[in-house]
Amino acid sequence: TLPHPTIAVMEGPALGGGLELALACDLRVAAPKARIGLPEASLAIIPGAGGTQRLPRLLGRARAKELIFTARVLDGEKAKEYGIVEHIGSFEDALQLARQILPQGPVA
Repeated sequence: TLPHPTIAVMEGPALGGGLELALACDLRVAAPKARIGLPEASLAIIPGAGGTQRLPRLLGRARAKELIFTARVLDGEKAKEYGIVEHIGSFEDALQLARQILPQGPVA
């Protein structure tokens, strides 16, 4: 846990470890055309960097299992519908979000 909020921005592929890194952040912003998923099952392996732990905490067990078992890759819009990302936008949109957070008090 870092002492300040973290924001992941996904503008291209965030597959496997890329998504797992984003899941470790406090907030996630994705471009509409981003590719987001845990495709390891298609390679007969399991996500190894926390995806099997963080995704169920974020989405619930059933939805997380569906995404992991099917190796489904979502675009940014669908990832927002599923609850993986909080915002659809660009790096600039994430900077604007960070600027809104910056003047607030420290996270307790």
